[in-house]
Amino acid sequence: MKNISSKQLREHWKSFRLSKNHTYLPESSLIGGKESTAMFTIAGMQQIIPYLSGKEHQLGKRLFNIQKCIRTVDIDEVGDASHCTFFEMMGNWSLGEYFKKESVQRSWEFLVDELGFDPKKLAITVFEWDNDTPRDDETATYRKNMGISEDKIAYMPADNNRRSPWPVWPCGPDTEIFYRVGKSEFPSKNSNPKTDEDNWLEIWNNVFMEFYRDETGKLTKLKNQNVDTGMGFERMSKVLQWKETVFDTDIFAPLIALIETTLDVPYKGNERRFRIVVDHIRTAFFLIAHDIIPSNEGRWYVLRRLIRRMYYNFMLLKSVPEDVFDIFITTIVTFVDALTQAKANTKNISVVVIKEARQFQKTIAHGQKLLDELIKWASKKSISGKDIFKLYDTFWFPLELTKEILQDHWFSLDIIWFEQEMEAQQQRSRAWSKDMFKQGIDWASYLQWISPTKFIGYGNLLVDNVVLLKDFDVQWQRILVFDATPFYAESWGQIWDRGVVLLDNGQKVHIVQVQKYNGIFLHFVA
Repeated sequence: MKNISSKQLREHWKSFRLSKNHTYLPESSLIGGKESTAMFTIAGMQQIIPYLSGKEHQLGKRLFNIQKCIRTVDIDEVGDASHCTFFEMMGNWSLGEYFKKESVQRSWEFLVDELGFDPKKLAITVFEWDNDTPRDDETATYRKNMGISEDKIAYMPADNNRRSPWPVWPCGPDTEIFYRVGKSEFPSKNSNPKTDEDNWLEIWNNVFMEFYRDETGKLTKLKNQNVDTGMGFERMSKVLQWKETVFDTDIFAPLIALIETTLDVPYKGNERRFRIVVDHIRTAFFLIAHDIIPSNEGRWYVLRRLIRRMYYNFMLLKSVPEDVFDIFITTIVTFVDALTQAKANTKNISVVVIKEARQFQKTIAHGQKLLDELIKWASKKSISGKDIFKLYDTFWFPLELTKEILQDHWFSLDIIWFEQEMEAQQQRSRAWSKDMFKQGIDWASYLQWISPTKFIGYGNLLVDNVVLLKDFDVQWQRILVFDATPFYAESWGQIWDRGVVLLDNGQKVHIVQVQKYNGIFLHFVA
């Protein structure tokens, strides 16, 4: 396998896909654009969703790109060897043009012929079967014809090898490619991702979007047979550069080296804090470049949290004067811009980060005074989870910083109580919009003669021709009902959409929750 830089990987991907008659698909906005109800772009195929059911794409049927994405559901896991909040996804699509055979042949060709992967260090998974879909022997046969031995092909159930962008929408089985990461150079016989999971790393998946799943879970065949593939850019760089983690690649190494130089602190032994700093500053860089500034709501709050978590982990590595931190931020932002070729306004990005860090300094100072008082008056070497939760929830004082301070004083805290209260708070938040349903309200009496709402959100996120059918209050909660809506209602575990509605009278209202009753979408107004 060739040792390929991240820059070279981009070039290989572009030249290979162009040689296969694919058209470059411009990246969608990282934050979805002004008309989007999504908080962030979380996958390269997000902008493709409306075209999977047969809608013609203006650029044709063969597309590819490298899409910038942000996922924050695992933000607390960042710091380990694999999690990132900002990442890039290499994707290519066929919208009814080619299907399984060409898809798996081209992915194999790219890995083995273009990048130089050793076929002996690759393994495959394919869809096993379920009540709706037969076992995917067709894909397995194509894989065998390319030289994959039978013991390196694992049949996996739907939980592993079925993909869908949303609970209700096009979906299909997939086949995934894995690379050997075990200690031995080559895998033993019968070693594959099903029998020997820890020694295999998923590097690419090919999803065959051939079904539509409705709200009851029923699958029907789509008019077009589509292909959606995804390959993590950072993960592929890790493999191609023979590194242990993505943070050891040329994507992150210059940033980590800058921290070492600035603080005179080694990366080894402090990996977690270094990784949090470089990951969060990269994500903050792109959010600010997209005109997001820190505040207390939505994606703006995500940015605030990222900057603050970056700052206190940086200062926990080594406390430095303000001017040293300012120089570090200015320098690392310039590095990120150069490494990603973003050509952003680095001065503005630096100012936003530094300003937010200053604000957080005040929060830390206030929280530390409160914590000092708790330590001073404690009857024993322990602080209750209730008090720590109040510091965290009311005063935004980081739990990790609390732990550090308590450890310095040889104090313990009731972390179990804290975690239970955190979970309870999350449950209260999730249940907020459902309270009215639990109170036994006779919704039918409010919704007489109203037809089910037409959902138009997959193809249209900004609409101006819907009709307001009802505007009413239930126990001081204002609710709107329209004949059609781009807002997704909570269903099958998928979270609802939020957004803004401009009414005919000129009033602007914020939709904070969307629930569904007998097919009628109820828009809860803040």
